[in-house]
Amino acid sequence: MKPFCAIFFWLFSSSLFADSLRIALPDEDYPPYHFVDAQHKGILNDVITLFSTTTGTQIDYTFVPEMRSAKMVQRGEVDARMESEVWLSSHEPYYWSQEIVRIEDVMVVAQGAKLIDLQQLDNLKSGVLLGRFGYVYPTFELLVKNKVLHRENYYSDLAMLQSLYRDTHAGRRFAVMSRSQIDWYVRQYPELSALVVSNENVGKAPLQLQFSYNSRGKKYAKEFNDFLQRLKDSGELARIIARYQ
Repeated sequence: MKPFCAIFFWLFSSSLFADSLRIALPDEDYPPYHFVDAQHKGILNDVITLFSTTTGTQIDYTFVPEMRSAKMVQRGEVDARMESEVWLSSHEPYYWSQEIVRIEDVMVVAQGAKLIDLQQLDNLKSGVLLGRFGYVYPTFELLVKNKVLHRENYYSDLAMLQSLYRDTHAGRRFAVMSRSQIDWYVRQYPELSALVVSNENVGKAPLQLQFSYNSRGKKYAKEFNDFLQRLKDSGELARIIARYQ
């Protein structure tokens, strides 16, 4: 092969097979943090996009169910996924980003139903927690395991809220989700404003990127954290979050 042809082939190959950050995100909306619809972005998507344009890093997205994305990042099939150290139930090592945004979970019950006093968890006996498949609810996990609480799983947060909205009795069914999610859904579906939402937080968690525990994960975790710190220092991260409030 002639020298100039070899150089051209090397440049073409490098461009064609350029490395990229592989991120697995949920195949369901998680407003206002993540939307599958390309017309919406979400806080997490805005931050990742800005990371890409600022650093020149190509992003390859995969949209899969929560439990599948957890396995993919564990196996190194993707480099990162949306998660929080607080929600993680396994003990495998991972690299983590800094907090991107703080999520404040609240309790939601049907119209006319009474909010459960979290100071007296024994009152939850025979209650029903509406949860998402693959999601962990730290405050209530032990109660479900000990069969104090029954858990019903749903594929979307909207389905949970609509199920509570259809309740016609003062039952003991409740959901736990972020206050920002509820506010977003109420704006889209005004009838959901009839639901009763707790003023106090059930729990708080940092929304983060969870990186694979390998050389790629270590590399991208450092690059993303360096970028995120600059974003915080400049005030740009606060401005991104404010756009969704």
